[in-house]
Amino acid sequence: MDMGNFNLFMKMIQDEYRLTATQLETLAHRMLADDKEFEKVWRLYKTKNSRYSGGVDDFKHLLQELLS
Repeated sequence: MDMGNFNLFMKMIQDEYRLTATQLETLAHRMLADDKEFEKVWRLYKTKNSRYSGGVDDFKHLLQELLS
């Protein structure tokens, strides 16, 4: 796992979705536990802006699943 990408991802997610410290910790533990899951989520996050359809943020739904 590229820690630069991980740190960038966490900062961007925190800024965009206004996550609490607890939510960030939960997400960080989950992403650090599985490199392949992180790479998949990171790739989806990077491409999400080009895939907005009708103003729906599909990534937000994925993020809610990751935090539950």
